[in-house]
This record gives sequence, structure tokens and C-alpha cells, in this order.
Amino acid sequence: MRYFPIFLDLNRKLCLAVGGGRVAERKVQSLLKAGARVRVVSPQITATLRKLKQKGEILYRSGSFQVKDLNDVHLAIAATNDRKTNEKISNLCRRRRIWVNVVDEPAQSSFIVPSVVQRGDLVLAISTSGKSPALAKALRVKLEKEIGPEYSTWLKLLGAIRKKVLALGLSPEENKRIFQRLTRDDMGLRIRRKDWKGLASRMQMILGRELRWSELGLRR
Repeated sequence: MRYFPIFLDLNRKLCLAVGGGRVAERKVQSLLKAGARVRVVSPQITATLRKLKQKGEILYRSGSFQVKDLNDVHLAIAATNDRKTNEKISNLCRRRRIWVNVVDEPAQSSFIVPSVVQRGDLVLAISTSGKSPALAKALRVKLEKEIGPEYSTWLKLLGAIRKKVLALGLSPEENKRIFQRLTRDDMGLRIRRKDWKGLASRMQMILGRELRWSELGLRR
């Protein structure tokens, strides 16, 4: 395994995207979803990026890349159609110890971007170590069909219940037993079918007590 799987906390951290095309647009949108502050540098940008700029959701400088664009940057994406510019950005980032991804050039990148399936706080990252982005995409499409939106609700429920259970002071073995039973497929199926009565009954059987959604701080 060449790459170490990792999830970065980019919340409120400044990230740079050099390039204004469709590829850069996708990268910028992903960074924004992660809570990053994004600076975009490019002579031209897509209509979507322009709208983000007008809304104040990204910082934008029209023009070619300059070294000063890396100031205070935590992570950079090189997505221009100029190979020399991308290579320059890569070299500068490595010297400054800034995380850098050069689109379609794993050898010039300190990290590669996986194909992602997201359901709320559930994030599945798929990587082929840069060997076949097409296969990573195919796997993503397959998983998106198998892992539906109910997983987002399921995870919220599990997180809320976990806090309640841990506060009971049970043994590690008992906690493990409860958590494993709460992750069985029938729980997700009940959520998918919106069988809230059956779900409540199932949780009561596992936990030995009734927990209302309001008590968990959740809405159905």
C-alpha cells in the first residue's frame, strides 16, 4: 500500500485552487463541503465559480499563479492546463511543506483525491492509488446505489445513542454488544421504510428502555 488513508480537517483552513475550469470547480466544491476557506487563482473561471465568488463563498484573483498565492495556505490544488505551471506549484508546495495535489499527476502530488460516497457524516473514500480513476468512479456509482440516504439518519441515531449508552457506565463488553446489535441491517431497513414504530420497538428491545427522538436531540 503506497498511500496512507487519511481524512484531513480543513474546517476554516485556507486552501488554494489554481485553475478555473470544470475540474477546478469540482475540487473547489469539495473543499467548501469540508468547511475550508478557498482561494481561487485563474485568468478565467466557470460560471459556477463566478457565482460562488459573487456570493462571497470563495476568494478569487484573476490572473496567473504567483508565489504569493501560497501565503498562509494549508493545502493546494493545481488544476491548470499548463504542465509547467502545475509542476512549479508542486515544487513550491513541497519546499514549504504544503499539501499539494496536481490533477492527473500522482507523481507530483503529496496526496491524491479519492472518489467519495457521502451520506451525511458517513464518508466512504475509494482509491486505486492513482492507477485507474475510472474504476474508482465505477465503484463509487455502485456503492451509491447500495448505500442509500437512510445511512445518514442511521449514523445520527447511532451517535446520539452512543452518548446515552456510554453515560450508563456499563462494562466495555456490554457496550460492544449493544453497539453491534444497533448496526445490524434490519435497523437500516426500518429507517429506509420509515418504519419508525418498528424502529423504536427494536431499539427498546436492544437498550432495555424507550428512547424518544426528542430525548436524543433528533428529528425523524
